[in-house]
Amino acid sequence: MKLRLSMRAAVSLGHADIARFLGRARRWRCNLLKRAVHEVGRGNVITAAVLVAVYVVAL
Repeated sequence: MKLRLSMRAAVSLGHADIARFLGRARRWRCNLLKRAVHEVGRGNVITAAVLVAVYVVAL
């Protein structure tokens, strides 16, 4: 919500380039978070597989 208000304020003050930059920064941040969550999911699967293997070996 704050970002949208900031973008509108920038456009109303005649700074369309700042509003464009804010939109790009938001998309970049969202894409970064999506990729980070995807990698974390892979890490959890690998960690779980290693822990199960260690458990089986310990038996």
